[in-house]
Amino acid sequence: EVVGALILRDTHIRFGRTRLGYLWVLIEPIAHAVGLSLVHYALGRRSPLGGSMALFFMTGLLPFFLWSKVSSRLVSAFTSDRPLLNVPVVTHLDILIARALLEGATWLVVSSILIALLVAIGFGPWPDDLGSLCGAIGALFLLAVGVGMINATMSALLQSWHNVFGIVTRPLYLSSGIFYLVDQVPATAQRFLVWNPLVHGIEWVRMSFYPSYGAVTLDKAYLVQCAVVAFVLGLALERLGRRKAEAI
Repeated sequence: EVVGALILRDTHIRFGRTRLGYLWVLIEPIAHAVGLSLVHYALGRRSPLGGSMALFFMTGLLPFFLWSKVSSRLVSAFTSDRPLLNVPVVTHLDILIARALLEGATWLVVSSILIALLVAIGFGPWPDDLGSLCGAIGALFLLAVGVGMINATMSALLQSWHNVFGIVTRPLYLSSGIFYLVDQVPATAQRFLVWNPLVHGIEWVRMSFYPSYGAVTLDKAYLVQCAVVAFVLGLALERLGRRKAEAI
């Protein structure tokens, strides 16, 4: 009940100020996919997995945005929503859960709409393996929540942490396999890229859409292990962040 009320409140704050708020969550991934597709079409390049470039990029962008939006959304959970903690029934964990669920649900709706649009205009098929897709989404969401909880604690300890996190994670856009296949890069680069759990999340999602795609570098167990470790560490640090926020 508390989490539900917080979700409604966050929905109004995030999307209720302007009509463009609802549209922007659709516009952002579309703009990225269209921009990347136009560049590759201009260079005469084709999708490494066949079919449309738009689908190839969407299967990289959407899982990346799931992780990015959820993890970054939780950064200010212990600071911007501090007045809510004056309500006895509201806890720090309630705020974290509400933000994560809202962001995850928003991503799910946006992704469903975008994939349906691609299918409707003939730019891509429905997922070939829905069960595998759900597994990939679940692992990425757990990783995002874990990293997000760590972010919330670090933001309570270091006021400028959200800037640090943005700088540190910005290279992930280029190193997560959004617009290329990690299997096709030189072996020297592969050895470094596969340490990034997002690489495995994106490959897992792509395998769910492309039945002929057998990702050699995909390690589902590694992604799940990273997600569990991040989540457990986030829960542990949440108690530290709670005490720090209460002391401010």
